[in-house]
Amino acid sequence: MLNYAGGHGMTLRSISLALLILLFTFSEIEQSLCEPLQQSDSASDFQQLFQKIADLSPDPCGPPYGREANWHSSDVESPLFEQAAKSVTEELNATPASPVLPRDRAAAALKKLERMSVEVNAAWPEENRFHFQILDLAPGLVVKMTIRTHARFFVFGIPEEDSGKPDRLWKEVGSDDESVEDEVPQSWLDLYPLRRGPSGNVRFLAKFIRSGCAGSIGVAYDAREWNPKGSGSLEQVIKQVGAWGLDDKVPGFAQIGKLRTEGSLITLPYCWFSPIDTWDNPSLCAVDTYDLSGDNVRFHARAYNRPDLLPIAKAIEYAEQRDYPAVLAYCASSEVARRLVRDVPPFVFAGVDLQVTHTGNGRERVQLGDESIYRFDVEKHSDRWLVVAFRAE
Repeated sequence: MLNYAGGHGMTLRSISLALLILLFTFSEIEQSLCEPLQQSDSASDFQQLFQKIADLSPDPCGPPYGREANWHSSDVESPLFEQAAKSVTEELNATPASPVLPRDRAAAALKKLERMSVEVNAAWPEENRFHFQILDLAPGLVVKMTIRTHARFFVFGIPEEDSGKPDRLWKEVGSDDESVEDEVPQSWLDLYPLRRGPSGNVRFLAKFIRSGCAGSIGVAYDAREWNPKGSGSLEQVIKQVGAWGLDDKVPGFAQIGKLRTEGSLITLPYCWFSPIDTWDNPSLCAVDTYDLSGDNVRFHARAYNRPDLLPIAKAIEYAEQRDYPAVLAYCASSEVARRLVRDVPPFVFAGVDLQVTHTGNGRERVQLGDESIYRFDVEKHSDRWLVVAFRAE
């Protein structure tokens, strides 16, 4: 009996203790369910990022000069851009059933960062603080962000599926490539909506202008298409790079074309450096036309500002690489192409002296070079110009 009673007493005490533990646990669970979830203090994270970037000059090309950190600052700026993109995603998903438009929800998150930048970067000019622009392309958003003299874009959308299941959550579905290719002191960005194809997929064009602290500047066109089908995809449909000179007034080489982003045919103008340049200005320019009327973006046409001098520039470029088939494409005969591949030195530059003389209808003689003189005869054959003679002195 004693043994039995003792064992029974231990059982009752164990049950009582277990009940107390369960009651305490349920109380904690109930309390935790009634309280809001604790999130990481993102505001303090942004505060630290803005304070860290405040140690740099607002413009890498401005005073104080010579600080390496002012030029190479991606390790400071990239985390800020990426955290800002993350905050946009979180805000878009915070209240999925909210009647507030996605654009306004994204703007609300980014306006907080603008206000924070005003406080932390108060010593900077207003234009160098954190700013944003939203391109509302339902069912997607394209967000431009800027800090100091650098700009990036991020794309947000809702894929139809996530791991094979219906998806209702916003995601950052892509961003630009320009900022990660070559770090430059200054970059500017403009965004343009583009005509959609029959499928209705979102399209937009990003135009980047990139420069050092002096000299010519680069231009890059980046067109993307967002397709939410399946797990979603952000595809690059146009990629064109070029350059602009110190000004657009190169004697005899007027630029061609205007940027046009509306309608089914868009035009992208640009210039590029070539062997016939006479200064730190690219002489040859082109304008490319793309057809956006279908679901596949198609290249349509290219026009040049000086089609008469294009074969000379191209022939020299490929001759320096000893690429005979490519040189032949710009020559009227194999004999001229072989002479170019044989005689053109590794580097040809027009220098300050580029002379073009009209020798007849559709015929010109071109002389370039400072120390060594190169003479070309070009003729118009049908709808294109070709090199018909070459000699070096």
